[in-house]
Amino acid sequence: MLRNLARRGMGRLRRELSVAIEKARCRIVPTFVLAGACQPADLPRRFAALADGSFLLRPTFGEEFARIIRRQATDALAHRFDLLGSGPVIVAYCARCQGLEGHRYHGCLPARADAWAAFDESRINARNRPEAKRIWDLVQPAYIRIDWQRDFKSGYRWHERTWHRDIGIAPLPGVDIKVPWELARCQHLPALALACHFARAGSPGFDAIDRYAAELRNQVLDFIANNPPGFGVNWACTMDVAIRAANLLVAHDIALSADVRFDDAFEAVFAGSIFAHGRHVVANLEWWPQHRGNHYLANIAGLLFIAAYLPHSEEVDAWLAFAAQELLVEVAYQFHDDGSNFEASTCYHRLSAEMVLWACALLEGLPPPKQAVLRCVHRYRTLPRLQPVPPLPEGPLIPEWVRQRLARMADFTRTMTRPDGLVVQFGDNDSGRFITLGNIEQVRCANSLAAAAWSLDHSSLVAGIEALLGVPSDPGGGRDPAAYLLRVLARADFSGTPVRAASTPFRQLGDESAFADCSARHGAAAARQRWTTRFTAAPPTAERAGLLTGLQCQAFPRMGCYVFRSPRLYLAIRCGEIGIAGLGAHAHCDQLGIELVIDGRTIVRDPGTYIYTPLPERRNAYRSAAAHHVPRVAGREPADLDRGIFDLRGAAEGECLYFGPLGFVGRHRGYGAWVYRQVALSESDVAVNDLAEGNLVLTDPTPVGLPFSPGYGRLQSPDMPRSP
Repeated sequence: MLRNLARRGMGRLRRELSVAIEKARCRIVPTFVLAGACQPADLPRRFAALADGSFLLRPTFGEEFARIIRRQATDALAHRFDLLGSGPVIVAYCARCQGLEGHRYHGCLPARADAWAAFDESRINARNRPEAKRIWDLVQPAYIRIDWQRDFKSGYRWHERTWHRDIGIAPLPGVDIKVPWELARCQHLPALALACHFARAGSPGFDAIDRYAAELRNQVLDFIANNPPGFGVNWACTMDVAIRAANLLVAHDIALSADVRFDDAFEAVFAGSIFAHGRHVVANLEWWPQHRGNHYLANIAGLLFIAAYLPHSEEVDAWLAFAAQELLVEVAYQFHDDGSNFEASTCYHRLSAEMVLWACALLEGLPPPKQAVLRCVHRYRTLPRLQPVPPLPEGPLIPEWVRQRLARMADFTRTMTRPDGLVVQFGDNDSGRFITLGNIEQVRCANSLAAAAWSLDHSSLVAGIEALLGVPSDPGGGRDPAAYLLRVLARADFSGTPVRAASTPFRQLGDESAFADCSARHGAAAARQRWTTRFTAAPPTAERAGLLTGLQCQAFPRMGCYVFRSPRLYLAIRCGEIGIAGLGAHAHCDQLGIELVIDGRTIVRDPGTYIYTPLPERRNAYRSAAAHHVPRVAGREPADLDRGIFDLRGAAEGECLYFGPLGFVGRHRGYGAWVYRQVALSESDVAVNDLAEGNLVLTDPTPVGLPFSPGYGRLQSPDMPRSP
């Protein structure tokens, strides 16, 4: 034991010393990759197939695609952003912020924020100041700067000269660091690039192509100049650095395919910034032996984009080989063989699957010189653990098992989608995305970020996976523009063999005796140890089928999702793992929880997530048992919510005892003794029977009336009826 403690202590000391040395180096040496140090990659453009503009005329896209891109580009031109529940806000220096639940701050710079000399001494650290000033001088004079460092909901502002590891995540109540992170992902820039295509084609309502191209160029330079590598809030989370790099590269590539030609000075700065992003990602990988998740997956996907676009070098080639290898490792680690994600969240399933999807499309379309890189052994001193990266085996870069896993990811999303097209919100929902390019949900909700579909319609993920695997009748992307563009990235010829998830017939889980035993024990239990909730439906008639007519059952036992579906019924049950190898960072106290829709009417639903670090008490309210329709013990939670807002270690996993045509039986020991839930199905009702062992006393499982949160930072009024 003493030897282990000494080893751990020495490891921590080495890490702290390494951090101190890196911090000192960043204050002594400029962190910008200076112009000329990295030239733009002389490689075929991944979106070159868009150059003829024919994709704009695809009849399946309709006029809605053009309207969505026009609105998004118009907002980007105006620096108007609606992120994480902010509502439409023009993000500028000294703009007044609305605040979050009474918390409002006035982090502001001098009024002449468009004039560099007014505050350069205080804003940028001395070593980076000359290069930042040189880059800013490339911005067109009429451009108004975006305040990238500000939480434009609460008004709080971080500082550009703060080293990234010294950034405070939650410095004051109501401050949300996710807001500047979300803005700095630059996921709005691909819309500006697509607008260049519509403008070149003379589509009605679009401005001149030069205006969109100039705005794209100015915003990129603005960000680079005002966010020196390694300093400020937007380098504090490696995940967001990686996502930003991917979106910058996609936007730049799509713009070039519209015959936009950027000046050499911009191209040199752009390439240098992408190189700096790559070095930062490699130096700050969010890897842990067990408790790694979507953050590390984003690191790998972003690094893959960076290395695929940058020119060959010993360093870049090692990045590419490392990222390609780690992608396969993480798909196997983070996605179960049934396609579900291991974070115990349906919405994080979408985010992580989206990252895998785009990374696979990029690998699929790698040009031969880059493919050759992956067939060699690479050693590079900055790679983690200083291990050589072995070559990938001969054959397709995307193995068949990964394609099958992708198909099952889509199958999981289809199953977890309710009749109204929205997914069940088991676990957290931070509305996170990797790349959005006119996705079908944006079209369906008319670009309204307040609509539930913006965050909860995951059909674009299914469309993208099917397009990449060649599944739909139109393998070019069907009605989803993003799916088509993804196929272009993959350089797919649409002639491959479609890949579908290996279909497995429904297999009953457990024995019917477990169902009968639970019924008997529930009937014999003391009144204080049992509770029944009955949800009734209109009885079947000659014209109206019963709830069980056409019933389909599908289970994902690894995550713990069990779904019954018929023309009149949709019922999802959560019973399984805590997530992220027991950390439970994005899990809720929802074991044995249900989501129920009868005849198109929502009867029980998960309330969502609402918020993270700004309001810990609200965070805990939304992940508590009281917020979910689960077996309840008055005044108690089945997990310790005080461990931390991203920590549910010690929470009990759910165990399914029966899942089949009779219904469901599951249990967990979150309250100490076993608690059981039986869901009994009939043609005209759904009966939920809860049972407790030991001295536990059950109470009404009806959730408290929290406002429904369809996406991060967004609330709707509670309108769900209490169960009878």
